[in-house]
Amino acid sequence: MRRMEWAVLFAVLALVVAACGGGAEEPSTTGPPETTTAPAPTEAEHEGGGRTVEAFTGTIAVDGDPSDWADATGLDMTLESIEGVDVESKTASVKVAYDDESVYVLFTVDDDFNWNADEAHLSGSAAVMWAIDVGAGEHMGTEDEAGEGPSLGMVDIWHWELECALGEDQGGAVSDPGEGAPGNDGACNFDDEFATDPEERFDDGDPEGPGGSGAENSLLGVFSHTNPVEDGEGTWTFEMSRPLQTGDSQDAQLSAGGTGMMALAYWDPDISPEGWDDDQHVQSANQGWIEVHFEAE
Repeated sequence: MRRMEWAVLFAVLALVVAACGGGAEEPSTTGPPETTTAPAPTEAEHEGGGRTVEAFTGTIAVDGDPSDWADATGLDMTLESIEGVDVESKTASVKVAYDDESVYVLFTVDDDFNWNADEAHLSGSAAVMWAIDVGAGEHMGTEDEAGEGPSLGMVDIWHWELECALGEDQGGAVSDPGEGAPGNDGACNFDDEFATDPEERFDDGDPEGPGGSGAENSLLGVFSHTNPVEDGEGTWTFEMSRPLQTGDSQDAQLSAGGTGMMALAYWDPDISPEGWDDDQHVQSANQGWIEVHFEAE
């Protein structure tokens, strides 16, 4: 199990009340839903930040090469530090695609190349977050950027610490779970996680978490960089996929005709000689959710 505080992670990244003081239902402890065909929340059910991505319909080869995304429309943005933390802003973009089976995300960040085979905190790191519960706040379930407000619901986090090398297939789709929970990628640390507030996140299926049983990790990811030499100036490419419907109550269930609510985060190891810490990231959530529209075919 990998569990660490993201003090105000999205105060993000990672398709989508109250669990900590709002008085509404806590996440179910009865396991995944019986059906895997529930549509994603519609745009009207969420308050987004006014930014949208139109998901491209097509199958993507998850290989770290962004060339097959040429026909997809992306969203350019500036990722900024969370409240009270001084981290340099980064220029980034995101594209989303889907086919009958899977959702694909292309997340790019302009930053120099830092990767350390022995210490993930000395490597770049990325996360994509999706709302699970209707009304979940964009700051790991809350609406408060400082992370001090009540939770409004559960979020699904694709958290990627780069313990394996660029160009390698990573995630639970190709790796066995590590210690602790099924959501943990035991080989490369591309974990499928969930949270209800900024104070704590859990690997899917973690028995210590507030969710149910039957969780898994279906994530697949490959990362690359345009100039992969130490401190080489260029752009990171984080390419990833997951089934639209996983049947896991700790995942956002996505479908054609629905709208997923997404947020993004990136950690730069240049923040200190020891690399990044949990709250030392830049993120998109300070501008609200990004609405991802999956047009019905």
